[in-house]
Amino acid sequence: MAVRPLSSVLKTLAAFDCVAAAVEPMRLADVAKQLGEARGAAHQRLVTLVEAGWIEQTQDGRYRLTLRVVSHAAMALEQSNLGARFAGVLEEMVTQSGETASLAVLDGKDAVIVRRVESRGVLRADLKVGAHLRLDRTAFGRVLVSHARPEIIERLRVQGVSLPDDEMMALVRQQGYAISEVEGPRTVSAVAAPILDAQGECIGALALSGPFQGFDTEKCAGIVIAAAAASSGRMRGDQ
Repeated sequence: MAVRPLSSVLKTLAAFDCVAAAVEPMRLADVAKQLGEARGAAHQRLVTLVEAGWIEQTQDGRYRLTLRVVSHAAMALEQSNLGARFAGVLEEMVTQSGETASLAVLDGKDAVIVRRVESRGVLRADLKVGAHLRLDRTAFGRVLVSHARPEIIERLRVQGVSLPDDEMMALVRQQGYAISEVEGPRTVSAVAAPILDAQGECIGALALSGPFQGFDTEKCAGIVIAAAAASSGRMRGDQ
């Protein structure tokens, strides 16, 4: 026996799509108009989405997406084998540099490593797939934030997330990569560059990392920039 979808859920998801497609936060009246529903029914759907954490209300009463969407988008990228698609790129980066290569995406308030190929050396950067990295102090974080859409940066600021300052972000965009030295059990150096899709959106970042001692930042920067450029070209469909 065929199972029919719940019409109430479909209509609520339609309200979500309505808010998601808007360039700016939407008023209740505009959502109701697009849905072709009474204000009361549209309001109930929006309240449901707010309670579920998918949208939020601004101070002037409008509705917009929450950053929960970013987190799920990151997982969608992983489930769509984004990491697998760039496995060969990471392997080549390791071969060229002798350092560990990683792919990361912006996931909520952090940069999260979704794919990693370890170096063949004895000394390695001690980070694993799934590791959450700060946005203000790490190469991954600086690249992902610097190339994020303005509204994402603003939302992170409103949430009180520590971000690179405007001067740092401008520098990262200008030079096309970011570097960092993360203090931990061992000092780690890293250099990262963005992967851009056909619309110029940053979907992730590539990086090389390794112990500070012996890490050739200039050489690794060249390798990462070239790999990120080639990967961005692949996303655009370049031959």
